[in-house]
Amino acid sequence: MRDSEKLEKLLEKEDIELDKESAEDIKRKLQVVEKELENLSNLQWTYAKRLLMFGWASWIFGISAFVSALLLYEGPGLIFDAPALSVSLLVVAAAVPVIITVILIQRHRNKMQRLERIRDGLFYQYESTLLKKVEENIG
Repeated sequence: MRDSEKLEKLLEKEDIELDKESAEDIKRKLQVVEKELENLSNLQWTYAKRLLMFGWASWIFGISAFVSALLLYEGPGLIFDAPALSVSLLVVAAAVPVIITVILIQRHRNKMQRLERIRDGLFYQYESTLLKKVEENIG
């Protein structure tokens, strides 16, 4: 089974019941989560930059298509007689790609936070399993 499949299986569990698992199993799951967290953090800024570039490019294309359609339909006089509402809508339209990017990055961040919580739980279970083993060896 691949690491990503193991991670998906791990994420499907709402409550991680690791008390019955050995320290090696917990350590293996911990390594999978760590690797996925590292990959996500490495890709986070690249993902954000690509989203912003795509957002701005789509905004520029949309505005140019809109202005071109208006010019073909109404003629060049429409640009000079544009009401203030049209100009303010164009300004608001510039913010839409940024808002979409923020929403998508927040989803990405939420996934990272969930993986961090799972990692913390795995660390706790791993430590407690190792402590139980040490207590058994001492006692």
